[in-house]
Amino acid sequence: MISILIIFTYTCPALAQTILEINNFQSSNLSERKLIWPDWRFPSFMKRPGLKDDLIYPAWFEGVWDVTSEIESDQNQKTTIHSAKFINNFYGDLIADREYNTKSYALSSKTGGFLSVKNDPKSPNRQFAKLTEDRYLETKIIGRLQEKMDNNIFITDELILQILHTPELSRVSQVETLTEFKKCGSNQNNEINLSDFNICAEQFQAIYNQPGQNLISLPIKTEKSKLILRKTNYD
Repeated sequence: MISILIIFTYTCPALAQTILEINNFQSSNLSERKLIWPDWRFPSFMKRPGLKDDLIYPAWFEGVWDVTSEIESDQNQKTTIHSAKFINNFYGDLIADREYNTKSYALSSKTGGFLSVKNDPKSPNRQFAKLTEDRYLETKIIGRLQEKMDNNIFITDELILQILHTPELSRVSQVETLTEFKKCGSNQNNEINLSDFNICAEQFQAIYNQPGQNLISLPIKTEKSKLILRKTNYD
């Protein structure tokens, strides 16, 4: 299973491609990249985040949401239901509570033998997960872009370096996930109530080949999911 609610959840170990090259980009890159799915190449246009840089969300993400994630496939559709939380950091920016969200997703999906997770206290871009069978998964965000198209659409793209540590070896992989979020009606209609709305999303993920296997950086596996975030009701 590849599934990753990239901005705010857990990822499973996967094979990957070459060393990331970081270049400048135009503001339309993410919407254009979505349109050419699944004909992707390994991304060379992302910005490498600084040690303290995090993904900043629009104000309308604030709070706790019940998330339904459905993976599209030819054989069947696999659905996972979990929780996601968005909070203000020290600087007042709205960010994902990555540790909370990772735990919720991993426990709900029951994938990869997850036991526990901890954020790196020095950087929001690094996380450590303890797995069964004396395995550890280290994840680090090495590329990121985000675009706020208007007050109703938000697009993110992140590239994650994963290192799976086992007693026998360590395996490195890279996974890219692009997600387009949109406000949508709470009753799945076309009307958006400013005080009562859901967030609908399309998520596109690619896993790339190991370094040196070929010169063309095509994905070896792609996956698409649909997400619906509904505000959690504590009443």
